[in-house]
Amino acid sequence: MTVKTLVAALAASLSGLLCADIYMAGDSTMCNYNPERQYPQQGWGQALAEFMKNPDQLHNWAIGGRSAKSFKNEGRWQTLVDALKPGDWVIIAFGHNDANKAKQERYSSPDDYKALMKGFLDDVKAKGAKPVLATSIPHSGGFSEQDGVMHVRGSAAGIGPYVAKTKELGAEEGVPVLDLNAYAEENLPKLGLEAANALYMRIKPNEYKRFPDGNADGCHTRDTGAFFYAHGAVMLAAKQRLGICRLWKNPKKVVHTPVAWGGPSGEVKPLKDDFSAEEIAYANEDAANKEAVRNGRTGGKKAKK
Repeated sequence: MTVKTLVAALAASLSGLLCADIYMAGDSTMCNYNPERQYPQQGWGQALAEFMKNPDQLHNWAIGGRSAKSFKNEGRWQTLVDALKPGDWVIIAFGHNDANKAKQERYSSPDDYKALMKGFLDDVKAKGAKPVLATSIPHSGGFSEQDGVMHVRGSAAGIGPYVAKTKELGAEEGVPVLDLNAYAEENLPKLGLEAANALYMRIKPNEYKRFPDGNADGCHTRDTGAFFYAHGAVMLAAKQRLGICRLWKNPKKVVHTPVAWGGPSGEVKPLKDDFSAEEIAYANEDAANKEAVRNGRTGGKKAKK
C-alpha cells in the first residue's frame, strides 16, 4: 500500500467516524420533552444534545412509559434498527418500567429483560453499528441523609436487579456500559441531599407556575438533572476511551444553559398522564407520597414514566 493510498484510507475512516449518528432507546428518564409544555422536565438523552458537536447527529428515540419489552412489541425497536447504517452508535437504557409489575405489558423478570437486551445488542451488531448499554438512573426515593452525610441507594424502586443484569450482559458480550447508577451513587452525595433532590421533579409549591401545588415526582429529572446525567454519560465514555466521544465536545467546556420557559406567563393547562398515584408511589418509594395516595392525593401533578 502506497503512502497516498494509506492516507486516503485513514481519511475515509475518520470521515466515517465523524459522520456516524447516535441513536438512543429508552424510557422517560432519557426521552425528549417539549419545553413549552413540560418545562422544566427533561430526559438525559435530550440533554446529551448540549454535548454534541453536531446535534443533528443525535436521534433520541426514547419514549415515556416503555420497557425493553414494550419498546420491542410496539415495533419501535425494529424501526430504529432499520434506520441504522454501519458505524452508527446506539445507546440503550431500560429497567425502570421493566420492574413495574403493575403494568404487565411492560414487566419482564430480570432474566427475561437480559434476554431482550441481548437481542437488541445482536440486532445492532448485525447492522454494523455499535451498541452501548447504560444503567438506569436512580430514583430519588433512594436518597437519604445521616449525620449530615448523603447516601444514594441506586437499587430503590426495584431497579437493582435490572441494573445488575445490564452490567452482567455488557461484561459477557464485550459491550461498554455507562453505569449512570453507580455514577449517581458516587457523585450525588458531593452535592448534598437538598441539591440532589432539586435535580429531580420534586418541586416546591409555586416554584414553577406549572406546579402551584408542587410536585412529588422523584423518578424524573429537571433540565439540570438531565444535564448532570448526560455529563456523566460523556465522562464515563471518555474514561473508557470509546469512539463515540469523537462526536462530543470536550465536556469540561460545556456549560449548561437552562431551558427557557417560552410559554405564556399565565396559567398553563396541565397535561393528562397515564400514571396513577399508586404507580408514582411505587416508583418513588416515598413515605410521604404513599400517605398522599392513601388520602386520595398525589402531592402534585401525576408523572409519566
